[in-house]
Amino acid sequence: NYALQFFSEEEFSLVQNLLNFILPKTDSPSAVDVGVDQIMDAMVGTVYSPDQKEKFSASFAALKPFCTSVSQLEHLKDAVSSSEEKDQMVRSAFLEIKQQTIAYYLSTEEVATTYLNYLPIPGNYEACISLESVGGKAWAL
Repeated sequence: NYALQFFSEEEFSLVQNLLNFILPKTDSPSAVDVGVDQIMDAMVGTVYSPDQKEKFSASFAALKPFCTSVSQLEHLKDAVSSSEEKDQMVRSAFLEIKQQTIAYYLSTEEVATTYLNYLPIPGNYEACISLESVGGKAWAL
């Protein structure tokens, strides 16, 4: 029962397709499974300035045609890896959303506490420790 802050219902569905393309479910949850879609909507809707919202809307508009289906998302790979001038906006928009997706994903409570090392209260500082000594997992931020 999430109330959308920025995207329309149709756009939100496209965002979910895109986020699950960027971070699909594997041995860890997908981006949508941990609520990255809602975080992104809330951030753009409540934190972005009007100018930033307008810029984000223009970027997202360049990605919309690729987000309607799995086969279209495969075409997104081609557009992002293309060096043609006409694909510059798509590439830029995709990289911006991909960066946000990964940052929000790693910041979620579920990912931070289950899939990364997490210390709610920092202990003693230990410089230069091996990854194996902390269970082989990277640290949550």
